Amino acid sequence: MINKKSQSAMEYLMTYGWAILVVLIALGALFYLGVFSPKTPNTGTVSAPFTYIDSKLTNGVAGDSMTIGASGVSGTPTFGTYTGYCTGAAWSGTFNGNGQNTITLTCPNGAKGDKYTGSFEITYIQTGSTISHTTALQYSGTME
Repeated sequence: MINKKSQSAMEYLMTYGWAILVVLIALGALFYLGVFSPKTPNTGTVSAPFTYIDSKLTNGVAGDSMTIGASGVSGTPTFGTYTGYCTGAAWSGTFNGNGQNTITLTCPNGAKGDKYTGSFEITYIQTGSTISHTTALQYSGTME
């Protein structure tokens, strides 16, 4: 009688053991395929008169870029107060106050798939004005 109870307990443990093993293998396969680590889209926010268009950071490339639009801004904006992954920004070429502009970012080396986030301030003057304004551009994404 005792042997039958032991055998019953052993069969119970083996059945649930195999079921748990199958679940663990399935979870391992899903993690390996990246189902639980989706790509973070490149996004950014900035207040008017600027609009965020796109950004791209790549593995080990200095001078990665971000494109923003502007409307009714005169002169060349200046940058300050950097936070996050990139340490600096500068205009590439001539600033277009009514179109698209490329900001060159100075970023350290990273690996493909690394997530990044940061922000910097833009100080600018509206066309027809002499008053200086400051806005913050915030960005994030995944290194390509």
